Amino acid sequence: MAEEQPQGVRPFLEVQQEVRRLFQELVHQPWGRQTWGERGGGQVTSWQPRCDMVETDEAIVVDVELPGVKHEDVHLEVQGDVLHITGERHVTAQRQGRNYHYLEQQYGRFERQLRLPRTVERSAIRADFDNGVLSVTLPKRPEEALPPAPQRKEA
Repeated sequence: MAEEQPQGVRPFLEVQQEVRRLFQELVHQPWGRQTWGERGGGQVTSWQPRCDMVETDEAIVVDVELPGVKHEDVHLEVQGDVLHITGERHVTAQRQGRNYHYLEQQYGRFERQLRLPRTVERSAIRADFDNGVLSVTLPKRPEEALPPAPQRKEA
């Protein structure tokens, strides 16, 4: 007898996540993924950390997974309506000079760009970094303080 799945489980969630990851890789690394050392000389390459964005009544919270990254190597900047998260995960001396069979961890520079909704109070953005997770809190403006939505002109 087949085991029943609990209600609310999405049977294709893993497939959807893998397709999303492959699409991101295709867009951001169209010539294939290079890992540490493939370019010779032990150079590091760029990678893209995973992030979650959730909306509450008071704010939008972005959590970015950054294991092995020091908080001083992470930079946040708001330009217009885009939040830029950049930084670097450095290769440690103990990882150099080894003969790897697998090397799935990525090192080097990273960058994420997230479009901010107009409801975000840009002057009150705050960030916390704990246990390898960067949490960026984007407080919402009160409804009456929102800028007018852009109007589309009809031709």
